[in-house]
Amino acid sequence: MLPIRHEPHWIYKTAQITRIGWFVFHLLFLAIFLSSMPFFWLILPLFFAAFLIPQWSGVTINSFSVKNYPLLEMTFSGLFLIVGCFLLGEYSSFLAYPALCAGIYSRPGKARWWLWAGFSLIPFLAVLAVGWEHLGLGVIDGFFLYGIGISVAKVIEAEKKTHLLLVENRRQNQLLEEYAKQIEKVTLLEERNRLARDLHDTVGHTFTSVIMGLDAASFLMKTSPEKAREQVEVLSDVLRKSLGDIRFQIHQISPNEEKEEVLSQLKKIADEFALHTKTIIHFEHIGHQEINISSQATITLIRCLQESLTNAIRHGHAKEIMITLKADSSHVVLLIEDNGIGNRKVSYGFGLNGMKERLESLQGRLSIESKVNEGTNVTCYIPIIASRFREEFKQDDKSVISG
Repeated sequence: MLPIRHEPHWIYKTAQITRIGWFVFHLLFLAIFLSSMPFFWLILPLFFAAFLIPQWSGVTINSFSVKNYPLLEMTFSGLFLIVGCFLLGEYSSFLAYPALCAGIYSRPGKARWWLWAGFSLIPFLAVLAVGWEHLGLGVIDGFFLYGIGISVAKVIEAEKKTHLLLVENRRQNQLLEEYAKQIEKVTLLEERNRLARDLHDTVGHTFTSVIMGLDAASFLMKTSPEKAREQVEVLSDVLRKSLGDIRFQIHQISPNEEKEEVLSQLKKIADEFALHTKTIIHFEHIGHQEINISSQATITLIRCLQESLTNAIRHGHAKEIMITLKADSSHVVLLIEDNGIGNRKVSYGFGLNGMKERLESLQGRLSIESKVNEGTNVTCYIPIIASRFREEFKQDDKSVISG
């Protein structure tokens, strides 16, 4: 058994201190009542052997006495009990607390159960030494107290396992957060590359068409000014339409890197979209003013809103859109309703599948309802779990750490 100052758990320290008090009490009993007995100087060395050898013969966790403390306790305390009862002629419950300590310090395995049998047998040997007429409930002290000690040991073992699991969970959560940040950066880079290609194709196609049209108009200005004017008007319409497409593409680029509340980001996107497309957009927020979600969840809501607004105008030809953000301590819901032409059957293309995959990666879900001439309703649901995990690991449980 290690010295008290090296014990990691308060239960071990309490057990050792109480054990010292137990032996001091019996030492006083021996000195007061048995010092005049002829066998006193024979039993006193056995008493000190039972007291000292199991408790202070080891100084490291891997030493023989530390590993085999329950066996040493059973051997020396059991020997003292049997010899003491034989010389005294009466049965004593001396083995009770040593059995409890041995149970607390026992280790998982078959040895634990063999020791239990030993502590259960020794009291019967002590009774046999003084005579069966002394048989009483005291013979179950070893069995009962050692069993309680095993129960305490199992609680400590479970506590240690829980602590290890908490430490491992914290490490895994940190790894997951780092992984999520890396995935977010990679995803953002991929989206920027895709948007760059889309912008390149859109601008290149538009400029090529306009340049060719202007070349043709320059020839028509001399021969047919009216046709040249019509050509310029057509090219003007092409440029306006292309400008709208480019704005749509630019609108998909991630907001700046500055930390901003998701509510204000969504409002800003809705306001800019309304300004660029001349669409009537209503924005309503229900629930907590401060929404604590991860950056990945924020990006997901932004992407879902952008895609829904784009689809409402491009495919639904909506003139009015209602955006509702609902939030509480357990979830966030983004609802986008439009008055567009709707669809008889919702078809999941690249954009909707991307929304669905983003939400499902956060344990969320996507729901779309659409009816012909009645518009489309898009619902994006995200549970709030990241903040709860962060709070759980801000502080370790002191009772767990002490084990």
